[in-house]
Amino acid sequence: MKLEDLGYLSVGSQMRRIYEKLQSEGDSIYKEIDIKFKSSWFPIYYVLSKTTRALTVLELTEKISYSRITVKNVVRELEKIGYVDVIPNPTDNRSKLIQLSKKGKKIEPELQLIWNTFYNQLKGLFGERDFLDQLVQVNQKLNTRSLKKEVLKEYYGYSVRNAKESEFGRIGELLVEVYSSLNGFPSKLEQPKYYEMLRTVGNLTKNTNVELLVAVSKQGTIGGAVVYFNDMKDYGSGGKATQEQNACGFRLLGVDAKLRGLGVGKLLTAYCMEKGKKSNSKTMVIHTTKTMKTAWKMYERLGFERAGDLDFMQGNLPVFGFRLKL
Repeated sequence: MKLEDLGYLSVGSQMRRIYEKLQSEGDSIYKEIDIKFKSSWFPIYYVLSKTTRALTVLELTEKISYSRITVKNVVRELEKIGYVDVIPNPTDNRSKLIQLSKKGKKIEPELQLIWNTFYNQLKGLFGERDFLDQLVQVNQKLNTRSLKKEVLKEYYGYSVRNAKESEFGRIGELLVEVYSSLNGFPSKLEQPKYYEMLRTVGNLTKNTNVELLVAVSKQGTIGGAVVYFNDMKDYGSGGKATQEQNACGFRLLGVDAKLRGLGVGKLLTAYCMEKGKKSNSKTMVIHTTKTMKTAWKMYERLGFERAGDLDFMQGNLPVFGFRLKL
């Protein structure tokens, strides 16, 4: 089997091959025409040659999308050969400014000549614009979405169902782990009864109006859970929430910390919302705290609106209510 037979799975390897070949060819060309220059220096040198002032390492990384350590390493090489000057930054003594030296500027005309020739050959090799346009589009997509997250979401393929009794123990442990790790949330010592309720969350399902829902991967692992209440009278929170009429709700949503960002919380929330829409309820009620910033933003994006009349205090912790019209 050839690497090319792997289709898109070979993209990274093939692009690396191309990159290494171009670097090798470039280095060979510089050596042949007796210019002391390396292909890996090109982006940083080029940016410095086109600016009218010295730049910081951070500014260079932003302009060429290199890592800071890569920029620093290249700058050291350029400074060692005398092509750049590294000078103090008068506005920030924690950083340095980088600029082309006299020696660096002196070789620019010769470098520009070879780059123009190189450009013409690359244009013939890759075509007029299609290849470049595709590279730009791919780069933009990678900057606005996480390939890692998308791959893991599809790999795990989480789906929601009612929890099995054999899973109650693990779900309770998960919820305790999630809530005890929240910065600013009461600890086990501060609210032992609350954590005991989390640990034995499966007991809530003894009430037939209460469902423990779980997100399970294709591999059978539990990624998160939530408790759904068909009638708010069984909700069990402080405040006036249990007096809500024609309303359903959910609470105790928790997602494994390793899976945050993969949409498990949103999946559980959407499942609850769909159940609510199929029920006779007119509204859905939920609560969250300021320690749960990600969840708070997610609920608002999904249409939940603040309901101050449902707020209450859980010990010393303010808990904030939300409603959703179904």
